[in-house]
Amino acid sequence: MGGGEEEEATINLPASSRPSSSPAEPRGRQSRERPGTMSSVVVRPCARRDLRDIMRLIKDIAVIYNVPLENLSTNVQALEEAGFGPHPKFECFVAEIPPERKSPEGFTLAGYVLSSYTYNSWKGKNLYIDNFYVMPEFRGMRIGNSLLKETAKAAWEQGCSELRMHVSHLKPENVAYLERRGAENLTAQDGWNLFRFYQDRLSQVANQSRV
Repeated sequence: MGGGEEEEATINLPASSRPSSSPAEPRGRQSRERPGTMSSVVVRPCARRDLRDIMRLIKDIAVIYNVPLENLSTNVQALEEAGFGPHPKFECFVAEIPPERKSPEGFTLAGYVLSSYTYNSWKGKNLYIDNFYVMPEFRGMRIGNSLLKETAKAAWEQGCSELRMHVSHLKPENVAYLERRGAENLTAQDGWNLFRFYQDRLSQVANQSRV
């Protein structure tokens, strides 16, 4: 979920049932290889072999929000370096369907959720979802529910207090989807706005700070 003008949503994770201790760094993908299934759909941690499909879905999202593909800085190599290096920068789960139910184009990777860990001075460690997407032809199969469940489980196991994400105001159905599952709309509830500095502005701010 992303693109366009955005609202912030958060899912609070119950502190009372969280493990008493958690590792300082996300566990390696090999340590959580316990795929869950919903019907015949398998939700599992992302593997290197999935990166081309994930890049395909990233481009699908860009098209939905009218972002020119030439504006994308990410590619398969960048995803591999960021996600599978000695210090992974993101967590990612994918939803895979059986070959006999593949898309007309022959795809079996139907959706994914990509997130990264952040730190909040009030709440401590959080998990922030950047992309949460299921191909249109595979919606209605509860794939999104399974992806969200595995991501929430990862956040809970890492001792996170919250699971956060940004949602475009152009997609009210996505806002409603999250609210039905207990997420709080921070933009509507607390008036929080989401800001960003693009690379050129970031450079300007950095240079100004040195003066």
